[in-house]
Amino acid sequence: MAFAINKLGKGIALASLMVAAGTAYSANDGSLGATSTGDLTVSVDIANRVQISGLNDIDFGTYAGSGDLERSDDFCVYRNGTGSYNVTISSSQAEGGSFRLVNGPNAIPYSVRFNDAADITGGSDVSSGDTLAGTGSATSLTCGGSSNASLGVSIAASALQAAPSGFYTDVITLLVEPN
Repeated sequence: MAFAINKLGKGIALASLMVAAGTAYSANDGSLGATSTGDLTVSVDIANRVQISGLNDIDFGTYAGSGDLERSDDFCVYRNGTGSYNVTISSSQAEGGSFRLVNGPNAIPYSVRFNDAADITGGSDVSSGDTLAGTGSATSLTCGGSSNASLGVSIAASALQAAPSGFYTDVITLLVEPN
């Protein structure tokens, strides 16, 4: 009989622990009396968020026939929390990781450089599909109206001079993800 009571006592204790564990974050009602106190938990889960903004097309216009072409675009990357992110840079016309401007069967190779600062100097040359790390603004979705990242595009004069006439284009995609 003592064994059965001891076993019953352990079972009740275990059931009580399970109920207590399940209600650790549950609201508690007060009891009837001159005063009554209850409590409840308020919570929120903030998901990782990123946003890229301030991007502008890079249009070189009509090539004059001499010299390399170089331009860059400064933009904003917002990242809540710690501010770190990964950016994957890819091209719709890439071939074997190489960026290309395309007009039908004709293509002009070009170089892309990324810097997680609003200055392309000191940035890294990339291939299509590369993923790089950066540090975004953790205080403003639009970086307070300024920029914190830059993408540069360079086209060598030799590639431009060898290309048949026509309008050449490509689309670069910047996929930003929390790191």
